[in-house]
Amino acid sequence: MMEIKLLQTGVLGVNTLIVPCGKNRCFVVDPAACSLSHDENCITDYLKKNHLECTAVILTHTHFDHITGIDKIKKEFPSAKICVHEAEFAELMNAPGPMNVNVTEDCGASIVLEQVSKQPCAELSLKGDASLNSFIPSIEGDWIIIHTPGHSPGSICLYSKEQNILIAGDTIFSSGGFGRTDLYGGDFNALKKSLMFLKQTIPQNTLVFSGHGPSFYFE
Repeated sequence: MMEIKLLQTGVLGVNTLIVPCGKNRCFVVDPAACSLSHDENCITDYLKKNHLECTAVILTHTHFDHITGIDKIKKEFPSAKICVHEAEFAELMNAPGPMNVNVTEDCGASIVLEQVSKQPCAELSLKGDASLNSFIPSIEGDWIIIHTPGHSPGSICLYSKEQNILIAGDTIFSSGGFGRTDLYGGDFNALKKSLMFLKQTIPQNTLVFSGHGPSFYFE
Protein backbone atom coordinates (compact mmCIF):
# COMPACT_ATOMS: atom_id res chain seq x y z
CA MET A 1 0.00 0.00 0.00
CA MET A 2 1.16 3.54 -0.75
CA GLU A 3 2.29 5.64 2.18
CA ILE A 4 0.40 8.73 3.26
CA LYS A 5 1.46 11.74 1.21
CA LEU A 6 1.75 15.10 2.98
CA LEU A 7 1.30 18.30 0.98
CA GLN A 8 1.57 21.71 2.61
CA THR A 9 -1.23 23.80 1.15
CA GLY A 10 -3.18 26.99 1.61
CA VAL A 11 -2.58 30.37 3.16
CA LEU A 12 -1.29 29.01 6.49
CA GLY A 13 0.61 25.95 5.27
CA VAL A 14 -1.85 23.27 6.35
CA ASN A 15 -0.70 19.66 6.26
CA THR A 16 -3.04 18.21 3.67
CA LEU A 17 -2.88 14.41 3.68
CA ILE A 18 -3.51 12.00 0.82
CA VAL A 19 -4.42 8.74 2.52
CA PRO A 20 -4.56 5.52 0.46
CA CYS A 21 -7.66 3.47 1.23
CA GLY A 22 -7.85 0.73 -1.39
CA LYS A 23 -6.76 0.02 -4.94
CA ASN A 24 -6.26 3.37 -6.70
CA ARG A 25 -8.45 5.07 -4.09
CA CYS A 26 -7.69 7.60 -1.39
CA PHE A 27 -9.29 10.11 0.90
CA VAL A 28 -7.99 13.64 1.35
CA VAL A 29 -7.71 15.26 4.77
CA ASP A 30 -7.96 19.06 5.15
CA PRO A 31 -7.49 20.33 1.59
CA ALA A 32 -6.51 24.00 1.73
CA ALA A 33 -4.98 24.69 -1.69
CA CYS A 34 -6.52 27.79 -3.27
CA SER A 35 -5.84 30.76 -5.55
CA LEU A 36 -4.84 33.00 -2.63
CA SER A 37 -1.88 30.74 -1.93
CA HIS A 38 -1.25 30.12 -5.64
CA ASP A 39 -1.42 26.36 -5.23
CA GLU A 40 -5.03 25.65 -6.22
CA ASN A 41 -4.06 22.73 -8.47
CA CYS A 42 -1.53 21.18 -6.10
CA ILE A 43 -3.77 18.46 -4.69
CA THR A 44 -5.68 17.52 -7.83
CA ASP A 45 -2.49 17.46 -9.91
CA TYR A 46 -0.95 15.00 -7.44
CA LEU A 47 -4.04 12.78 -7.53
CA LYS A 48 -4.19 12.73 -11.32
CA LYS A 49 -0.44 12.17 -11.70
CA ASN A 50 -0.66 9.15 -9.40
CA HIS A 51 -3.91 7.85 -10.93
CA LEU A 52 -5.78 8.13 -7.63
CA GLU A 53 -9.53 8.43 -7.24
CA CYS A 54 -10.57 10.62 -4.31
CA THR A 55 -13.43 8.88 -2.55
CA ALA A 56 -13.87 11.38 0.32
CA VAL A 57 -12.71 14.67 1.78
CA ILE A 58 -12.36 14.37 5.55
CA LEU A 59 -12.13 17.57 7.59
CA THR A 60 -10.47 17.44 10.99
CA HIS A 61 -12.36 20.70 11.62
CA THR A 62 -13.80 23.53 9.54
CA HIS A 63 -11.51 26.46 10.34
CA PHE A 64 -10.90 28.58 7.25
CA ASP A 65 -7.28 27.54 6.78
CA HIS A 66 -8.19 23.84 6.43
CA ILE A 67 -11.06 23.95 3.93
CA THR A 68 -10.36 26.31 1.03
CA GLY A 69 -9.45 23.49 -1.37
CA ILE A 70 -12.65 21.46 -1.08
CA ASP A 71 -14.37 22.99 -4.10
CA LYS A 72 -11.49 22.18 -6.46
CA ILE A 73 -11.46 18.53 -5.41
CA LYS A 74 -15.24 18.28 -5.66
CA LYS A 75 -15.17 19.62 -9.22
CA GLU A 76 -12.53 17.08 -10.26
CA PHE A 77 -14.03 14.20 -8.26
CA PRO A 78 -17.81 14.83 -8.01
CA SER A 79 -18.51 11.53 -6.24
CA ALA A 80 -16.11 12.32 -3.37
CA LYS A 81 -18.09 12.79 -0.15
CA ILE A 82 -17.36 15.83 2.02
CA CYS A 83 -17.28 14.68 5.64
CA VAL A 84 -17.21 16.65 8.89
CA HIS A 85 -18.13 15.96 12.50
CA GLU A 86 -21.77 16.62 13.30
CA ALA A 87 -20.86 19.45 15.69
CA GLU A 88 -19.56 21.52 12.75
CA PHE A 89 -21.77 20.20 9.96
CA ALA A 90 -23.72 23.49 9.80
CA GLU A 91 -20.55 25.49 9.13
CA LEU A 92 -20.55 24.18 5.57
CA MET A 93 -24.29 24.33 5.01
CA ASN A 94 -24.08 28.00 4.06
CA ALA A 95 -20.41 28.91 4.15
CA PRO A 96 -18.94 30.89 5.74
CA GLY A 97 -20.60 29.81 8.96
CA PRO A 98 -20.56 31.88 12.16
CA MET A 99 -17.39 30.23 13.46
CA ASN A 100 -15.34 31.17 10.40
CA VAL A 101 -16.70 34.71 10.31
CA ASN A 102 -15.50 35.18 13.88
CA VAL A 103 -12.23 33.27 13.54
CA THR A 104 -11.10 35.07 10.38
CA GLU A 105 -11.83 38.40 12.04
CA ASP A 106 -9.85 37.43 15.15
CA CYS A 107 -6.95 36.25 12.98
CA GLY A 108 -7.00 39.31 10.73
CA ALA A 109 -7.72 37.04 7.76
CA SER A 110 -11.05 38.35 6.49
CA ILE A 111 -9.72 38.25 2.92
CA VAL A 112 -10.08 34.46 3.07
CA LEU A 113 -13.85 34.64 3.63
CA GLU A 114 -14.49 34.94 -0.10
CA GLN A 115 -12.66 31.66 -0.65
CA VAL A 116 -14.51 30.02 2.25
CA SER A 117 -17.86 31.14 0.85
CA LYS A 118 -17.18 29.18 -2.35
CA GLN A 119 -16.93 25.85 -0.56
CA PRO A 120 -19.66 23.26 -1.14
CA CYS A 121 -21.89 21.89 1.60
CA ALA A 122 -20.81 18.99 3.74
CA GLU A 123 -22.50 15.73 2.79
CA LEU A 124 -21.77 13.28 5.60
CA SER A 125 -22.08 14.06 9.30
CA LEU A 126 -19.50 12.05 11.25
CA LYS A 127 -19.70 10.81 14.83
CA GLY A 128 -16.93 9.86 17.20
CA ASP A 129 -16.13 6.29 18.20
CA ALA A 130 -17.08 4.98 14.76
CA SER A 131 -15.14 3.72 11.77
CA LEU A 132 -14.80 5.75 8.59
CA ASN A 133 -15.80 2.60 6.74
CA SER A 134 -19.22 2.68 8.41
CA PHE A 135 -19.88 6.02 6.71
CA ILE A 136 -18.01 5.34 3.44
CA PRO A 137 -17.84 1.59 2.68
CA SER A 138 -15.29 2.11 -0.10
CA ILE A 139 -12.67 3.19 2.46
CA GLU A 140 -10.61 0.16 3.38
CA GLY A 141 -8.65 -0.01 6.61
CA ASP A 142 -9.37 0.37 10.30
CA TRP A 143 -9.62 4.17 10.58
CA ILE A 144 -11.51 5.15 13.71
CA ILE A 145 -13.00 8.62 14.26
CA ILE A 146 -12.15 10.16 17.63
CA HIS A 147 -14.05 13.30 18.62
CA THR A 148 -11.54 15.68 20.23
CA PRO A 149 -13.32 18.98 20.92
CA GLY A 150 -11.47 21.95 22.32
CA HIS A 151 -9.68 23.67 19.46
CA SER A 152 -13.13 23.72 17.84
CA PRO A 153 -16.41 21.99 18.73
CA GLY A 154 -16.17 19.38 15.99
CA SER A 155 -12.45 18.66 15.93
CA ILE A 156 -11.65 15.02 15.20
CA CYS A 157 -8.65 12.72 15.00
CA LEU A 158 -8.42 9.59 12.88
CA TYR A 159 -6.61 6.57 14.30
CA SER A 160 -5.42 3.40 12.61
CA LYS A 161 -4.11 0.74 14.95
CA GLU A 162 -3.11 -1.39 11.98
CA GLN A 163 -0.91 1.36 10.50
CA ASN A 164 0.15 2.85 13.86
CA ILE A 165 -0.92 6.32 12.72
CA LEU A 166 -2.91 9.17 14.27
CA ILE A 167 -4.16 12.00 12.06
CA ALA A 168 -4.59 14.74 14.65
CA GLY A 169 -5.57 17.96 12.88
CA ASP A 170 -4.99 20.89 15.22
CA THR A 171 -5.73 18.93 18.39
CA ILE A 172 -2.08 18.19 19.12
CA PHE A 173 1.25 19.33 17.68
CA SER A 174 4.86 18.23 18.11
CA SER A 175 6.77 19.11 21.29
CA GLY A 176 3.59 19.00 23.36
CA GLY A 177 1.84 21.83 21.55
CA PHE A 178 -1.89 21.98 20.89
CA GLY A 179 -4.42 24.07 19.01
CA ARG A 180 -5.61 27.47 20.16
CA THR A 181 -8.69 27.59 22.36
CA ASP A 182 -9.13 31.38 22.49
CA LEU A 183 -10.96 31.53 19.14
CA TYR A 184 -14.72 31.34 18.67
CA GLY A 185 -15.89 27.83 19.56
CA GLY A 186 -12.71 26.99 21.48
CA ASP A 187 -12.84 25.43 24.93
CA PHE A 188 -9.65 24.90 26.94
CA ASN A 189 -11.23 22.51 29.44
CA ALA A 190 -12.67 20.41 26.63
CA LEU A 191 -9.27 20.28 24.95
CA LYS A 192 -7.60 19.16 28.18
CA LYS A 193 -10.08 16.27 28.35
CA SER A 194 -9.45 15.43 24.69
CA LEU A 195 -5.68 15.37 25.20
CA MET A 196 -6.04 13.21 28.28
CA PHE A 197 -8.24 10.79 26.34
CA LEU A 198 -5.63 10.53 23.59
CA LYS A 199 -2.88 9.94 26.16
CA GLN A 200 -4.91 7.11 27.70
CA THR A 201 -5.95 5.61 24.36
CA ILE A 202 -3.20 6.04 21.78
CA PRO A 203 -0.13 3.81 22.19
CA GLN A 204 3.30 5.34 22.52
CA ASN A 205 5.36 5.50 19.33
CA THR A 206 2.26 6.06 17.20
CA LEU A 207 3.15 8.28 14.22
CA VAL A 208 1.19 11.53 14.46
CA PHE A 209 0.34 13.76 11.51
CA SER A 210 -0.72 17.17 12.81
CA GLY A 211 -2.56 19.91 10.96
CA HIS A 212 0.56 22.09 10.93
CA GLY A 213 4.25 21.49 11.50
CA PRO A 214 6.30 18.30 11.58
CA SER A 215 5.07 14.77 12.17
CA PHE A 216 6.20 13.11 15.38
CA TYR A 217 5.82 9.99 17.49
CA PHE A 218 3.30 10.02 20.32
CA GLU A 219 4.78 9.82 23.83
